[in-house]
Amino acid sequence: MNSTGHSTGLSLFPPASPCSPYARDPDWATDLARAYNDYVHDHFLTRNARLKAVALLPVQAPRAAAAELRRAIHELGMVGGLLPTPGLNVGYGDPGFDPLYEAAQALGTMLGVHGAARQHGIGVNLDYVGADGGQAFVLAHSFGQMSQFTHMIFGRVFERFPRLKVAFLEAGCGWVPYLIERIDRRTERSGRRLATEQVRDHPVYFHAELAERQVLPLALSVVGEDRLLYASDFPHEPDDEIMEVLEAFLAREDVSQSAKQKILCENIEALYTLKAA
Repeated sequence: MNSTGHSTGLSLFPPASPCSPYARDPDWATDLARAYNDYVHDHFLTRNARLKAVALLPVQAPRAAAAELRRAIHELGMVGGLLPTPGLNVGYGDPGFDPLYEAAQALGTMLGVHGAARQHGIGVNLDYVGADGGQAFVLAHSFGQMSQFTHMIFGRVFERFPRLKVAFLEAGCGWVPYLIERIDRRTERSGRRLATEQVRDHPVYFHAELAERQVLPLALSVVGEDRLLYASDFPHEPDDEIMEVLEAFLAREDVSQSAKQKILCENIEALYTLKAA
């Protein structure tokens, strides 16, 4: 399971969830999501109160996904739902997802947009990658995030659901300033709201990799301190590497202390609606 660490516990993300949209039978996808969420609740959440979980959702069927999100929050005590980037025939800016967004906004819970190391259905063919997977690692997550973010901006998701909390995860934040500026240049000529305004005015979050050097201060200047957060990606990343990255980040002089506090703690608590210990 991927994880997002915070001061009150550990948020668990479904390990194979980026593959779930490839299921073409909505009923099967719904049963799979329910079974997975029940399993996580029974085997983890009931055993340690510090463990939180993000629900697997049958995004192929948005109304069923909305119902499963409500069940996951109210009955299983989960703290959000996942929006995988690959496998779907439409982007998350499509109005067909509105029932899910309405439910998440009413619940005050987050939706996390998350990619996969190798993925299809994102408009880019990554079958040519080398055996070591290096090209896929560099490109797949970022392409998926950029595609869905752009689709949601042009679909006016954040304008239509102003309290909807969405986090774009596991692609770092280096792509954010570039893409926001590119979208702004397009939208300012049409009189539509700029992407910069939408991100600053609404609870839209981005995963910041603490080792990002030049781009992290730039992203902070574009989206503000309230919009970036840290995720450990444990257990994919070794414990010693996680600690080394954290220590180096805390020693950085090009990131303010207030930004460090928000990235490591406060923004995560706000995203998941958690109370500090």
